[in-house]
Amino acid sequence: MKKRVYILIIVGLITLMSALLIPKVETNYDLTTYLPEDSITIVGLETLEDEFGIHSFIEMQVNSISVNQVILLKSEIAAIDHVETVLWLDDYVDLTLVPIEFIDDATLSSFYVNQSALLQISIGLDNYDLLVEDVINEIRIAASDYEFAMRGETLNNIENRVIANNEVLKIMLLIIPIVIIILLIASKSWIEPVILLISLGIAVVLNLGSNILLPNVSFITKTMALALQLALSLDYGLFLVHRYYEEKETTDDVLIAIKNAFKRSFPAITASALTTIAGFLSILFMQYAIGFDIGIVLSKGIFLSYVTTLLVTPILIYFMHKLIDKTMHKAIIRSSKKYIPFISKLKYPLFILFIIFTIGSLVLSNKTDYIYGNNSVFDPDRQITLDADMIAETFGSYQQIVILVPNSDVAKEVALAQALSDNVNVTKVSSIVTVVDPITPRELIPIEIKTQFIGENYTRFIVYTSVIEENELLYEFQDELVNMIDLQYDDYYIVGVHQATAEIKDLVITDKAWITFASMIAIFIILFITFKSFVIPLVLVLVIQSAIWMNLSILFLQGISTIYLGYLVVMTIQLGATIDYAVLLTNRYVNYRKEFSPIDSMDKSYQKSFITIMISAIVLAAAGFIEGGFSNLSSIQEIGFLLGKGTTISFIYVLLFLPALLIILDKFLYFKSKKNK
Repeated sequence: MKKRVYILIIVGLITLMSALLIPKVETNYDLTTYLPEDSITIVGLETLEDEFGIHSFIEMQVNSISVNQVILLKSEIAAIDHVETVLWLDDYVDLTLVPIEFIDDATLSSFYVNQSALLQISIGLDNYDLLVEDVINEIRIAASDYEFAMRGETLNNIENRVIANNEVLKIMLLIIPIVIIILLIASKSWIEPVILLISLGIAVVLNLGSNILLPNVSFITKTMALALQLALSLDYGLFLVHRYYEEKETTDDVLIAIKNAFKRSFPAITASALTTIAGFLSILFMQYAIGFDIGIVLSKGIFLSYVTTLLVTPILIYFMHKLIDKTMHKAIIRSSKKYIPFISKLKYPLFILFIIFTIGSLVLSNKTDYIYGNNSVFDPDRQITLDADMIAETFGSYQQIVILVPNSDVAKEVALAQALSDNVNVTKVSSIVTVVDPITPRELIPIEIKTQFIGENYTRFIVYTSVIEENELLYEFQDELVNMIDLQYDDYYIVGVHQATAEIKDLVITDKAWITFASMIAIFIILFITFKSFVIPLVLVLVIQSAIWMNLSILFLQGISTIYLGYLVVMTIQLGATIDYAVLLTNRYVNYRKEFSPIDSMDKSYQKSFITIMISAIVLAAAGFIEGGFSNLSSIQEIGFLLGKGTTISFIYVLLFLPALLIILDKFLYFKSKKNK
């Protein structure tokens, strides 16, 4: 008794310490930091920083404002700490000499349209620096007398940070009540959900707090971790508690029932945890290190859930067994006794249908289109979207690309500027040779303009392109950029979304084969050790892999592109986690098959495991659909919906196709059977 109390006290203290550490875990919002250190994007960003310092840029449209008022507002904004420059029309045209009505439309349309001015503000802080938000708030105050709108990568980062900080609490408040309702409906005791949630809650807090050991955690991982850990590891406690109910039917001794339940559920719990961890460990070795971030946090979470299930749940059952007995009730949901006999009659048609679905979905899944970049899409009613729409309507939309070239040859700079300007996808080129007459000696160029474009070793070109959305045109345009620059320079850097997206694409496509192979082999080995059979792991992996292909095929049939990162995450979750359903059903089948015929064994296995599988699948699917339906981050939305659909498909495949496959392949499963029929 004392040992159990001491264990709970120690676990409670560690959990409390972990809870206090959670707010101290740093969150990373810059996904480019997960590129390899020697990547072109990273080296280009470092060179840009060395040559021109650290900057973040925003654009600000101010409506119903006169020229004199713009100039006055410029000076107010320029006086704010960390604001380096505020560029407008008067920096390119002397408005004291040239009346605004005489300025050519090509120049004017970039700065002043229908009494709306567009200011370009440079802030001497990194895009992800927390101080940037304070600077932007001061800019908002300075312009508070006018109607205005702002856009820029910095604002997108702030929006991601605000949303991510709110997401965890929002998702928790949504998913926990749903989990409780599902557990209450499917439980045999009203106290059962309390035991499961206490054990899992401890594991979740331990995982979130132990993230302090990492340099930081990506906002994508932070948003997903709580809901996924809860949903992915719920079935471990279910395996143990439901086995306890079975053992209680054979003995009145609570300790013996708990020990037997622990012993007999341990293989299934261990196999389930290891397959899930193996799935996440496979993405640790991605070249694009976001995989390490996601993989280490979630695999750590699953391991902690596994430990708390084996350590804490039996103790909670022991201390609460009287409450369990007093709150026992008839199951609201029950398994059908006619289901397996029905499936057994259709086993061969189901086998043929499974083969057709597997081959067809494999073919179609390879045609699914993916998005590789980090194109954040915000809800249309959020202020950041309304602002961007306002500016786009007045001044158009574009994406900025920075090109760094050696500053030793003016003729080459002129040739490159001309080639860029001639490209149909380029709306504007800003460089020293486009702003100032190239024949002007550079020592005579005003310093405020010169520092914008000329560094110690490199000249900066700022290219404005109409190619914004990630699609095939983006990759074609990126190739065109490279070809244009190659004609003039051997040494150069391209910095921007296009370059980063193209590089991420190359990395993750290379990672795909490794991740798929590594996760399947690792899971196969775990199942081989668990079942001591070569055929069973093949069947289980094939069933879940077929469900994964079907999930992706549906995307293709819907004509939907999905983020590739989401595909990799969901693939590892769907393979590593939903195979638990197949493991539980098959483990029961193998045990019963030692005493009963194939159909009777499958029927008993289904009766004993259906509720557990159903609860686990519904909770994981609900977690996915809740993330997808209620998240304000587009990347999390896509991962959520993909996970919700994938879990549902795996659940259907396990209950529809797996029983038929196991019965048909029964004689190849290599277990000792006392009955041959």
